[in-house]
Amino acid sequence: MTVRPKHILFLGALIAGICIHISTAFAASPEDTVVDFSKAYFMLDPDMENYLPEEGKVNDEGKAIMAVYFETIEDQARNQGYEFSYFKMRLSKIKTEVLSSDDEMAKIRITGIKKRSINPLYRIVGDIFSIQDAHQLDQIITVVNENGAWKIAPDTFELLQ
Repeated sequence: MTVRPKHILFLGALIAGICIHISTAFAASPEDTVVDFSKAYFMLDPDMENYLPEEGKVNDEGKAIMAVYFETIEDQARNQGYEFSYFKMRLSKIKTEVLSSDDEMAKIRITGIKKRSINPLYRIVGDIFSIQDAHQLDQIITVVNENGAWKIAPDTFELLQ
């Protein structure tokens, strides 16, 4: 079988198209960034730091904002007689609405329900017997474009203030 220039051109275009499709499919939109960060934030996931811009990772005193935040949660849990995991909340029924958007910044409203997520069994039993409190989430979050990736703007959640 001989390979003709037509086939090579076609294969090259096909591969380029697939690469472009894959790169845009995995590029997070502002809404995706807000949802992913919010889930990580309420589950006290250290990976939420990945959603912060470089300027938002350190506070005014030069300390890592995540370390300070987790120390604060740990102290609060200890003072109330709980473990750290007590403050984990799982989001559900999440909806987002783009309030404004351009290439550099977007304001996204996120709504949903927060429930304690100490462990899966607690959540399941709480749902079955309706003994678990549900808290409404209604927050406007500003995201900024940093080097082609959407990041949560400083001062959005109490953690960043």
